[in-house]
Amino acid sequence: MKKLITITFALLISSWSFAQKNEVKALEKAVKKEDYQAAKAAVAAADNLIGNMDDKTKAKYYYLKSQALYAKGQSSDDEVTEAIAALDALKELETSINKIKYTPDGEKLKTEILGSVARAAYDAAKSRDNKLAGKKFNQAYKLSPKDTIYLYAAASSYLNAQDYDTALDLYEQLRAMNYKGEGVKYYATNVEKGIEEEFQDRKLRDVAVKSKQYSNPRQEKIKPKSAEIIRMMALIYSTRNESDKALELVGQARKLNPDDMQLVIVEAKAYLASGQNDKIKPLLENASGLIKNDAQMLTNFGIFAMEIKESEMAKKYFTDALAIDPNASAPNLNLGAVILDDDAVLVEEMNSLGNSSADNKRYDELRDKRVQMYKKAIPYIEKALELEPSIETAKYLMSVYSVAGETDKFKAMKQRVADMEAGN
Repeated sequence: MKKLITITFALLISSWSFAQKNEVKALEKAVKKEDYQAAKAAVAAADNLIGNMDDKTKAKYYYLKSQALYAKGQSSDDEVTEAIAALDALKELETSINKIKYTPDGEKLKTEILGSVARAAYDAAKSRDNKLAGKKFNQAYKLSPKDTIYLYAAASSYLNAQDYDTALDLYEQLRAMNYKGEGVKYYATNVEKGIEEEFQDRKLRDVAVKSKQYSNPRQEKIKPKSAEIIRMMALIYSTRNESDKALELVGQARKLNPDDMQLVIVEAKAYLASGQNDKIKPLLENASGLIKNDAQMLTNFGIFAMEIKESEMAKKYFTDALAIDPNASAPNLNLGAVILDDDAVLVEEMNSLGNSSADNKRYDELRDKRVQMYKKAIPYIEKALELEPSIETAKYLMSVYSVAGETDKFKAMKQRVADMEAGN
């Protein structure tokens, strides 16, 4: 009986071995023909047998699997990820058994995949598909861990996509590896398009210039990213209402870059999130002198001043921002809004009045004051809508026209809102 069992088991092993080789042969044949649909089907079948493959067959299978899944670039994100995993498994296996056969070709394929993935990442970033850009940049980093710039780009993309958990995890990795991101950016102007473009390295830029298709080469030193990474982490913690961690990180970042005005924004966000509004006004006042020529920062400061009900302070920031950049939409819109800050107070008093002659007189005074206040705000909101048309701003302006008694403008804006909604 024992002998019979041994023979039966041997036959089973032989059957397994035969099946494995058949599946791998079918996969190899499909890859050579570039029939990637059949190749992927063969991968699905062979995956069930991988646990019983010998090391030689397994190494070959990993290489063929990566080719099948990548399919010369005609692959999904998940297939690219799986192809990369197969190449990593191939290298690990051949290194462990000290028999390098497929790894060199695997590394060439990795380089090809890296180029494809990096291009897809940059394209996604340009089209502002931040979630996809983050995923692709992260894939590029896993393909080439020495290129830590991809990990930084992935973290930034996920932050822009508001995927704060993933962004924080990647920033933590960057911080742990003491990533600085120093270097040089290379630029040249596309002669045909008349726009400046960035190149991955100096060699590529210089070749482009020699071709006469590009001109005006220049380079720009990249500042260290250490403080910026900590600031971004602080911003995420602030967004998650973890103000203590955010403020701790702001302190660390300030030691690295005391002149970084973005830290003021992050710190103000943390105070706002934790209800420490009393600390925001002195924070803004202390930093105001350093942003007097920066319209964007002045606008940000104005928004924080609005948040803490410092209307006059906010008006000054927005007015100063418009003096620098009259065609900026945000300060126009916010200045219009802050002018209307007293509206609730006026309405409350109007509603509290009785029917006496004195009350009626006071009511008329408040009504006229309210109408004039609204009329004063209108030009700024109109300018904001002109600069950046949006349904939200159009609806806001429509309601302002209504209170101001601008009947014709109200009707016209109502129609415009309807047209915008229909268009969307």
